[in-house]
Amino acid sequence: MTPTLLVSATVCALVARSASAFGVPEHSISDVSGTVSDQRRRFLQSTAAITVASWTGGKSFTPWLSPVVAEDTVTETPPPPPPVEVVPMKRFVDTVNPSLFVIEIPQRFFSIRRTFKYDLPDAKTGKGRRGGTIFSSGDMSKAEVIGVERFPVRNLLEEEGYNPTGDLSTFTSIGDPTAIATLLLRRREKDKPGTQGPALLNSDSVALSSDGKTLTFSLRQEINVQKPELLLEQEGMSELFRTTLAKATLTSNDGQMMAVFASALDQDFAGPDGVALRKSVESFVATDQSAKN
Repeated sequence: MTPTLLVSATVCALVARSASAFGVPEHSISDVSGTVSDQRRRFLQSTAAITVASWTGGKSFTPWLSPVVAEDTVTETPPPPPPVEVVPMKRFVDTVNPSLFVIEIPQRFFSIRRTFKYDLPDAKTGKGRRGGTIFSSGDMSKAEVIGVERFPVRNLLEEEGYNPTGDLSTFTSIGDPTAIATLLLRRREKDKPGTQGPALLNSDSVALSSDGKTLTFSLRQEINVQKPELLLEQEGMSELFRTTLAKATLTSNDGQMMAVFASALDQDFAGPDGVALRKSVESFVATDQSAKN
């Protein structure tokens, strides 16, 4: 029993004994007990009201805790996606006279523009010590390479046994786009390193521009691996493949075809480096030479 109730009970008992001694009726005792109970109730209510008012600063009472709902669940905000890596690019403008092309390449790539006479392809045959290559760029630590080639359109066809006649200023007038891409692939295969398997043309990638002067396509080739078990242990793969993007153009309007090839290993091509190489191919522009001749 609480102290307050104990006091009330004691008071009531004393009142009852005193009333009995002085001959007071029992209904009067119950009146006294009821009076005491009423006073106690009013006292407790006023005390509680004062206490709550002191807690809330006189404002209306607000429960501290909202009712718990069994169905409530905690929703966690997912972490933000990692930032997309963008490979910084730089613009390369051919400064040799005559200037033949412009291209965007990754900033970290080295770049070599062939200028020595015997390094350049012959204007009539398209052959030289470096084949038809006039520009090289890349990152050797990742085996990523960009190359620009220049050779006569007529020579490309003659090497395959064709006797070119008529208009050769557009790919449309030369022949079927897929057949032309195959000829370009064969030309590159002649100078390929011995560590690379045969490149395969992705026929679905062959596309021709609306003016018929630009041809794009892609290649894929397997790299011969001497110790596949060691490669599997170090890189988690036992095979290596290289993807190459190509763009051939006749926009120089001088009887020469210019082509850019950008390649990387598949695991690098699938990431930001592949995006950068695609930008390089798309940015390549052969300078119009017709006004200079």
